Amino acid sequence: MKDQDYFNAVAGVLAIAVVVSAGVLLVTFPSAAGPATTTSTSGQTSYVNLTVSFNTTTGWPQYSPTSFDVPQGKVAFTITDHDAVAEWTGCPCAVKGTVNGVETINGTPYSTVPISNVAHTFSIPAFGLNVLSPGQSVVSFTVDVTNAGTFSWFCMSPCGTGPGGFTGGPMSTPGYMSGTMTVS
Repeated sequence: MKDQDYFNAVAGVLAIAVVVSAGVLLVTFPSAAGPATTTSTSGQTSYVNLTVSFNTTTGWPQYSPTSFDVPQGKVAFTITDHDAVAEWTGCPCAVKGTVNGVETINGTPYSTVPISNVAHTFSIPAFGLNVLSPGQSVVSFTVDVTNAGTFSWFCMSPCGTGPGGFTGGPMSTPGYMSGTMTVS
């Protein structure tokens, strides 16, 4: 299956899971990394700090924060992933949608991430964005955001409790492996 076909299939499954889970109470936990964004004046870079850690109630991995705001322009993301190292054998591991088509993992740049350590992804279909988040790592990348609006993001890596890991648990519960980015 081509990367884009796979990306679209996972997006469809997650959209269905979100609709099915609409009645679930959304609970978010503050990030130890501090505020999600630092907004700067036009022409400068904004910063988003995300953390993947374990929810103390469910034991599931969870992004924090799950919803955040950024201004249009360059946005530099940092994801601190406290999850375990995992191997995703079906991984479409090419970095897409970032400035220069790269992300850095623990300071080393990658355009394709080895499957031997992909625990999560951070994907925004509207921007063609797909970055990989290895367990026990710090990932950074920059995106040039040109359109205002609210955009859904989600994790494509099979970290759920259902068949194949694509459904159930954190994959289908709002506020764990999905959220929104609002661009003003």
